[in-house]
Amino acid sequence: MIIHVYAICWNEEKMLPHFFKHYDDVADQYFIFDNDSTDQSLSMLRSHPKVTIDRFEIKGSSLVKSAQDLFNQFWKNSRGKADWVIVCDVDEHFYHPNLRAYLQECTSKGITLVVPTGYEMVSDFFPTGNEPLHEKIKHGVRSYDFDKPQIFNPNEIQEINFGPGRHTAFPVGNVIKPPNKEVLLLHYKYLGIDYLNSRYSALKQGLREGDIANRWGFHYLWNDKQKLEQFENLKSQSAIVL
Repeated sequence: MIIHVYAICWNEEKMLPHFFKHYDDVADQYFIFDNDSTDQSLSMLRSHPKVTIDRFEIKGSSLVKSAQDLFNQFWKNSRGKADWVIVCDVDEHFYHPNLRAYLQECTSKGITLVVPTGYEMVSDFFPTGNEPLHEKIKHGVRSYDFDKPQIFNPNEIQEINFGPGRHTAFPVGNVIKPPNKEVLLLHYKYLGIDYLNSRYSALKQGLREGDIANRWGFHYLWNDKQKLEQFENLKSQSAIVL
C-alpha cells in the first residue's frame, strides 16, 4: 500500500520536525509546495529523503483561494501511483494508533474517503524534545471545523472540491465513507501564547485584499489581546483527547 502526503509550507522550521515525526511511518512520499520560505524550512525539506519540493505561488488577490485551487488539484498526480493521499497543513496531524493498518483495512472494505474527528489542541508552551506531539500534548477542544475530509483514494475520487480552508468538501466519484469515525485530526497551533502570537503575525503577511474582503484568515489579524483571550478561552475549555 502506497500513501502520499501533500502539504503547503511557509516558514515552518519549528513545526516541520514534528510533522515528519508524526508522518514518517505513514508516508511513502511527501509532496511539499513551498511558498518562498525565508527560514530553514527549505533546507529541512531538501534534507528529507522522502520529500519532493515544488513551489506554491499566491495568484490574484487571495492567498486562501490560491491554496484552495492548489489543494483541489495537486493530489491528482498520485493517480495510479498511490492507494491513499493525505492532504493537510504542516500543523494538522491525522491520528490513529496504527493509521497505515487502518487504511489498509479501509481498502479491503472498499472505503475511499475518511472524515476525521477534529480537535484544536492546546498547550502552555511550544513543545521540546523528540517525542511525537500526540504523546506530549493531550488536551484539546472539539472543533467541527477540523472534521476535514482530507484522506482519500485518489483513484476513486474524481474531484474533492475543497472549500476555502478545506473545512468543507464536495467529493465526486466513488465516495464511500467508513460507518464510524476512528481517525482524529489534531490541529497544533495553540502551542503557547508566544508561538501563537508569532505564527499569526507571520501568517497575516500573506493575506491579500480578497482574503480580507471575504474574512478568510481573519483570525490572523487579531491584536495581542484578542489572541490571548482566544488562547485562554480554549485552554479553559480543553479536556484530555488522547
